[in-house]
Amino acid sequence: MIKKIVLITFLLTLSNTSICQNFWERIPSPTDKFLRTLHFADSLRGWVAGDSGLIFYTSDGGISWVQQESNTTHQIMRIFFLDDKNGWGLTWVYDPFFGTEILKTTDGGANWSIEQYKEEFVFLRGIYFLDTLKGFSGGMPAQFLQTIDGGINWERAHIDSGTFSQFPVINFRFYNDLYGFAVGGRFDIAGVIWRTINGGENWVAIDPQYAPPDEVWDIHFFDSLHVMAVGGDPDFFGVALMHSTDAGLTWDYYEIGVHGQALSISFRTENEGWAVVPLSERMVATYDYGVTWTDYIAPDSSKLYEIVFTDSLTGYAVGEDGVIVKYKYQPPDNVYENSTTVIKDFVLYQNYPNPFNPTTTIRYNLSEPGQVSVNIYNVLGNHIATLVQDYKSSGEHSLVWNAENEPSGVYYFQLNMNGKLATRKMVLLK
Repeated sequence: MIKKIVLITFLLTLSNTSICQNFWERIPSPTDKFLRTLHFADSLRGWVAGDSGLIFYTSDGGISWVQQESNTTHQIMRIFFLDDKNGWGLTWVYDPFFGTEILKTTDGGANWSIEQYKEEFVFLRGIYFLDTLKGFSGGMPAQFLQTIDGGINWERAHIDSGTFSQFPVINFRFYNDLYGFAVGGRFDIAGVIWRTINGGENWVAIDPQYAPPDEVWDIHFFDSLHVMAVGGDPDFFGVALMHSTDAGLTWDYYEIGVHGQALSISFRTENEGWAVVPLSERMVATYDYGVTWTDYIAPDSSKLYEIVFTDSLTGYAVGEDGVIVKYKYQPPDNVYENSTTVIKDFVLYQNYPNPFNPTTTIRYNLSEPGQVSVNIYNVLGNHIATLVQDYKSSGEHSLVWNAENEPSGVYYFQLNMNGKLATRKMVLLK
């Protein structure tokens, strides 16, 4: 019984979060209204926007802000700038017209024009331009649009007629003028990733076998082949990520054990990235290309909705109550000191698939050889199985757990190497 209590205490400790004020600080904001979106041209010049049609511009890294006249009083859901002059925005209107207004500027926001989207009851959420003429937008219900005249006219984009052809779009990212992704989906039905390799002339949705259970909100390119997408299940499984190492043809999906959905992700360096999780007032960070994640409380427990890094020294995020936070660069010493799954001597990866039925693969990487054990525990701390208890060489190892005789539920797998522990959570669904 004592061993069970000790184990449960240890497992609960793993879910505790660290306060991220060591990395981020709240800076003075020009408003207490909800800021839903932001875009920065560089480390000094950027825009934040949100409730009541508010748009603010800074040219000094957030020290001061100038309000721009947006010509709308409705909430701005997204802004996108092609450069420091040409930008677009999307607002949602509920009275008397129900639908979307599309904002546009050609002078950095000094002047904004505004047009109602031609169809009522269409709420656009994502917008992206490849140049001053060719762009894409999408939203609800099941809207996937393109323009070739800078947003004056919008037509339906050509998408495949597969399983996910009628799902809403949330966001767009392009690696270059030809190769890019759109992401979206429907809550509690499926998340979707669409891919184009011809500049948006045609979009093809992800194979259904790789589809996550909920919307995909944002995407990041490590390079042309290695891509990461974020989302998650706000009800139960929490923040989830998807990885592809073949330019989006196939994907791995896993949860990281943090409540909520990751709505936006940005990388400070090649291997260090941050995502915002407003539902749980969290920020999560990876220091190893997304292999493992550390959970932090957002400054002042803020609900942050969008994040961006302009370079390795500067990042911004915005959210409810007008909050604006800015990244404070820290020396790279002890970057893993708060991590629950990364130990200097080894890395324990998330199992795949997760959830699973009835088998799942567990992987770990040893920096040096040593005595290793891998054990399975249930949520009460009862020992279920020992999968490995042996001396292992350095490098990557994998094993399979068959839970055919176990009931559905939450389980923990724990790696012990020479007395050092790392633990991760997994879910068996039958």
